[in-house]
Amino acid sequence: MQSLWMVVAAMFFAVYAVCVKYAGMEGIGSFEVLFYRSIFGLVVFYSLMRYRHMTVHTKYPIDHALRSVVGVGAVIAGIFSISHLNVGLAMTLNYTSPLFVGCFTIGIAIMHHRGINWKLLSTLVLGFVGVVVMLSPTITPDEYLPAAVGLAAGFCTAVAVTYVKRLSILHEPEMRILFYFMLAGTVGGLIGTVFTGGFTMPNQAALISILGFMLCATFAQFTLTRAFSRGNLVLSGALQYTVVLFSTILGEIVFGEPATFAIVCGMVLIVVAGISASYFTRQENQLAHSVKKVTTPGHAEAHQRHMDARDAGK
Repeated sequence: MQSLWMVVAAMFFAVYAVCVKYAGMEGIGSFEVLFYRSIFGLVVFYSLMRYRHMTVHTKYPIDHALRSVVGVGAVIAGIFSISHLNVGLAMTLNYTSPLFVGCFTIGIAIMHHRGINWKLLSTLVLGFVGVVVMLSPTITPDEYLPAAVGLAAGFCTAVAVTYVKRLSILHEPEMRILFYFMLAGTVGGLIGTVFTGGFTMPNQAALISILGFMLCATFAQFTLTRAFSRGNLVLSGALQYTVVLFSTILGEIVFGEPATFAIVCGMVLIVVAGISASYFTRQENQLAHSVKKVTTPGHAEAHQRHMDARDAGK
């Protein structure tokens, strides 16, 4: 039941995307959106850290810096793509990160001479075919750049996830990870806004949009963290794709963005591939973990039987 928090997170992220698009239509730039979203989250998460008597001091500043910079890259790329593409289309591209994580997993397996997980590879091919199906007949030449940036958001998210996992292994608290992420977003958003013309004086509609995406982004982060920390990981990972459904419905209702047959087919392929890739990636990582435990002859024989059974299954 705790995994159902992911559905709530997906709803918040979908409304967040609508507010971001509205803000862009009212003249609020992508870096301004990043700044407003990040500084609000910075205040919230720092207050929570103080409430829990948690300090900002860390033994792993480089890891936090790398995770935060890549994460901010993912956010700004996502904001840009949402502002220039259909909401459902942009959110689908932003959620291609499991495909890239799967690519990383296969690359690591090859480097360690473990062979290729063909189920995972075929799933990844299916997912990227879905990207082509969704984009090729629906976007115009002036939308090629936002689409590529949307895919870049998925790639950066995949890289950021690997650093989050590393920090978790190092027993860094989630609040501290989020604090430094928001701090980097605030600084990056401020610098980017200054170098792209400065802040825009928002009108009433823009103010409502800004308030909307600040609240939705923060609540979405809370509920997403709860779903992954307390719920089933595989189920939570699958339920996060409900954001594609919510975003597509809201995009059609609010902005009149049509969900064509090609877009729907591409979305279905990407969602199925993303869920499957998450599952097979988890399997591959468990296999790699079991390989590391092979330290005695008895363990080696058990591992060899496991590999033989796997090869027979293929």
